[in-house]
Amino acid sequence: MHKALINIAVFGVIFLLVICPQEVRGGKEDDIERQFGYAENLFKEGDFYRAITEYKRFVFFFPEEKKTEKCYFRIGESYFKAKKWAEAVEAMEVFIAGFPSSSMLNDALYLKGMAEKNLKKYDDALSTFGKIIKASSGEYRNKVIYQYALVLVDMEEWKRASEAFSKISEESVLSYRARIFSSGLDNIDNLPRKSPTTAGVLAAIIPGTGHLYTERPRDALVAFLLNGAFIWAAVELFDDENYVAGGVVTFFELGWYTGNIYSAVGSAHKYNKRVKEEFLQNLSNKYSLSYYYDNKSSSNYLILSMSF
Repeated sequence: MHKALINIAVFGVIFLLVICPQEVRGGKEDDIERQFGYAENLFKEGDFYRAITEYKRFVFFFPEEKKTEKCYFRIGESYFKAKKWAEAVEAMEVFIAGFPSSSMLNDALYLKGMAEKNLKKYDDALSTFGKIIKASSGEYRNKVIYQYALVLVDMEEWKRASEAFSKISEESVLSYRARIFSSGLDNIDNLPRKSPTTAGVLAAIIPGTGHLYTERPRDALVAFLLNGAFIWAAVELFDDENYVAGGVVTFFELGWYTGNIYSAVGSAHKYNKRVKEEFLQNLSNKYSLSYYYDNKSSSNYLILSMSF
């Protein structure tokens, strides 16, 4: 009986030392998979803010797990997809600093560069894209060169943008699109323009004509009638020898008259800007690019679409 009790005790110790730790470890593995899987499911459903919370929770509870690398990347990607550009840049900087040898490094740099582009931090975006161009090859490199060129377009660096487009290889699916965009940039100086000086001079001679020159007939009519009314009132008051009232009306008319000139000059600048933006927008709309994430393969793609 005594020997049987000893055997039971030994068996119990073995159970505690061997079997229980394995169950604990097994339970931890289950927790890891459930936590990560839940975060991934939220990401795939487009619930990016909750996904960010769950990825951060995973990193907090399992900092030594291999999946933390993917979590850090997903946090930045989630901010990007939610169009929180500043937060996306910050998150990707954390990922890049923490995982400099990651297989997802170029993807992280790409999203960082795109977020910087959307923030209009053009110099930062060029620097980020430049790092990828030096370290990548093939179609991925072509994709980044294309975005690099678009940043230069936003900066109105037409010549540099054309040069960047020309670096896309002829075998690339982006080659034809790049040539179209580049040829369009070569003609951008031939777009119709309105001279701000001419608009100002015309407005000074006859109020409203400067706006008419910049194709804003409604503003032209308002400027002509308003200034005409004040001038007529001032003349009538001076004819009636009502010099005080005439002086007051003249004072206000000088303000309207000067404003009419400045407004005409501004209208010319707005006209030129609108024509340029519409031209570039038409180029972009004809062959548009979009970023796409495939949930099944967990891969990132660039979609080229054409309109006819």
